[in-house]
Amino acid sequence: MTAPRLENRLPPEDLLERDDHPLRELAWLLAASLAALALLVLVTGLSARWLAPRLPFEYEVALAERVFNDEPTAATSAVAAAARERRAALQALADRVAAVMALPPGMRVVVSDDPSELVNAYATVGGRIHVFHGLLRKLDSEQALAALLAHEIAHVKHRHVAANMGHGLAVALVLSVVLPESGAQTAQSLLSGAAQLALLGYSRDAERQADAEALAASLALYGHGGGLVTLFTALPQADDAPAGTAWLRSHPDTVERLAALRAVAVAKGAGMEGAVTPLARVLRALPAVAARKS
Repeated sequence: MTAPRLENRLPPEDLLERDDHPLRELAWLLAASLAALALLVLVTGLSARWLAPRLPFEYEVALAERVFNDEPTAATSAVAAAARERRAALQALADRVAAVMALPPGMRVVVSDDPSELVNAYATVGGRIHVFHGLLRKLDSEQALAALLAHEIAHVKHRHVAANMGHGLAVALVLSVVLPESGAQTAQSLLSGAAQLALLGYSRDAERQADAEALAASLALYGHGGGLVTLFTALPQADDAPAGTAWLRSHPDTVERLAALRAVAVAKGAGMEGAVTPLARVLRALPAVAARKS
């Protein structure tokens, strides 16, 4: 029996004339892979945004206890005592506000202050609410602070924080599978920096929902929504955006927000003006602003 003859076959003579160029096939393969990855990230992110608010609130609390340290730190015992007294006053007012907001069973907010001079406040996972000293210095009434706390408590109540965090974390987890090095670092930074996720902002619908809850709480506690007027005046304004771009802002236009709230208050037989209670002394006695180094 004759052994088979092995030899290299010559390439087809019309190889260079064919349309199926290897680089073209590679480009299509890469494009299809990128499209599949983008779709996976989109679907996973949207699914997580839907699922996160439906998970038990205890999961958020457990995460918050690992991430946040609620104990104030200070250089001296006197300063530490003042910080604890200030947080106790914030917490007492938050508890009064939460009591009229019909929070789900087992949900509680924990309020703390931050020495930063940012004019802001935010809610994050586990019902944690942080108020910056920069904003506290601009609020001169209990009604304004109560409106602020009610707005942030509403974000906790309706699980807006969980929805925002669930989406970002899901995307990071997908990236950690596809890109192990950079994706894993992204997921870790999202967990360790959970507090910063709340500063990314909410949708306009979420902000309107929080506004409505803040008005309802203000009317229940004080009979008027004047605290919201003071609060919106103190907050940084986005009204200088170009005309016709209101839909680009994460928060609805301030004038638009107040007009809508005033209409609701009037419909309920109330208004946006009324008696004002001065802010508690302990909340006005904030530490002096540290001098900036040149």
